[in-house]
Amino acid sequence: MQIKRGECLEHGINPKAVYEFIKRCEDEKLGVNSFMLIKDGVVVSEGYHNPYTNSTKHVMFSLSKTITAIALGYAVDEGKIGLEDSICKYFGEYDRLGFNKPITMRHLVTMTAGKMIGMAASRKNKDWIKIFFDAPYVFKPGRHFLYVNDNFYLISAIISKVYGVTLVDFLKPRLFDPLGIEDPVWEVDKFGYAAGGWGLYLSIEDLSKIMLCYQQGGKWEGKQVIPAKWVEESSSYQVPTNKKGHVDVTMGYGYGIWQISRPNSYRAYGLHGQLGYVFKDKNTVLVVNSGVSKDEFTGDAVNDMLETLWDEGDEEYDAILKEYIASLGDKDDLPKQIRNRKLELDYNQKPLMTRSSVFASMISPTISTVMNEKIGNIDRFILSLDKDYNYYLAWKEGEYVNKVKLGMENEYEKTDIKLAGLDYTVYTKAAWTDEKVLTVLVRIGQACHVRKLIFDFTDEKHIKVRNIMDPALPELATHYLDFSGMPLSPKLESFLEGVVVPAVLLYGQPTFKIKRK
Repeated sequence: MQIKRGECLEHGINPKAVYEFIKRCEDEKLGVNSFMLIKDGVVVSEGYHNPYTNSTKHVMFSLSKTITAIALGYAVDEGKIGLEDSICKYFGEYDRLGFNKPITMRHLVTMTAGKMIGMAASRKNKDWIKIFFDAPYVFKPGRHFLYVNDNFYLISAIISKVYGVTLVDFLKPRLFDPLGIEDPVWEVDKFGYAAGGWGLYLSIEDLSKIMLCYQQGGKWEGKQVIPAKWVEESSSYQVPTNKKGHVDVTMGYGYGIWQISRPNSYRAYGLHGQLGYVFKDKNTVLVVNSGVSKDEFTGDAVNDMLETLWDEGDEEYDAILKEYIASLGDKDDLPKQIRNRKLELDYNQKPLMTRSSVFASMISPTISTVMNEKIGNIDRFILSLDKDYNYYLAWKEGEYVNKVKLGMENEYEKTDIKLAGLDYTVYTKAAWTDEKVLTVLVRIGQACHVRKLIFDFTDEKHIKVRNIMDPALPELATHYLDFSGMPLSPKLESFLEGVVVPAVLLYGQPTFKIKRK
């Protein structure tokens, strides 16, 4: 069940504004993977970088919070949970003395619970509920906005405990099935509780349906799917947010939804540029999936586009926009070089042994550090050929061994793999970028990053595999502090980039030093 398709000019959208937005995203390398613009309930423009399509499942990061908030809206509407209920009503066994009794469901969903739990720590096989209840207060509940992922994890856990089902199963008959959203995936803890504040995977079409449903007051095809009262409350100003930082995180917060600088508008937001905008007075929705470190630049590009988006357009730019979108092509480009058959045969099926940290995973640390199953610790790579000289890469990481086919003609090869108990689709390509240097690109479709592995055989006694992730994790530190309303001074930012970043890279993105068997 797809959203209907139409044309910009037919629905009062200026194609020049859309063209300039997409071109800016490309010129400034903002990492946009896909976008969908909807006016009057009709998709008027959309674009995808191969291998992404309208049905590719994509990590939502913190945009997951918006969906968790919707789940809470159903529970409130059905009278099973109250916004003024204390969290101790549902998990009192974690707090016999009532230390957490002042925290209500409203505090959780508005980010005003007053606790800083700390998402940087690995939580493998730990009781996340206990972590929340044992954490100290930073502020009195309700006093200040404090962006903490764990608030929405606890909402998820409480809903699952009350209803006795997973969050996905809870939402299936209420939200996913009515909107025709198939096979949503949500990372869970050891109790089966969905992460809530992160860990959801949806396609851009799925997300667009949810945002369009919001724009229509919770209705889909004439039927009330999300309670109208919840749509209104959750998308309205409920609490003040930070006074500093990017403009669109300073305008206030609803229930899992941000107010933005444009009047009568709001957005759902996730790390690396997962964006869902609703412009109420313009009957317009914009959804973007990206992979970029400083995603506030994408927000700036959107805001600039809005200045002329609803101006009168012309047919010339309608054609220019369509032609430009059609030319977007691959996310990753490699030169077609002559293959080094000798090295390929010399190292065929020979394990390249290495040692690395728990953070060295094919999956971005922004995902892998909160997974419940073991992941990371890549300890070997194996390059191999088949009888037709197709080239493959296998690696062992944690308890999993995966093997992917490498596209050697600058064309993606698609492979299904499993990491940390979750199924992923991987798109891979490779090329000999120098006589003795093999560059391999590994793009996990559901994630928003690409892993570049550069196998350097120049000195065969000391083979190295350079490991580069884009977007890079360390760059997120300054972004997160700015996002939280605590921008760094130039001196501290220099220290972070010069001292802290190299230390993080050493563990999260190490250069693999090969020990030959």
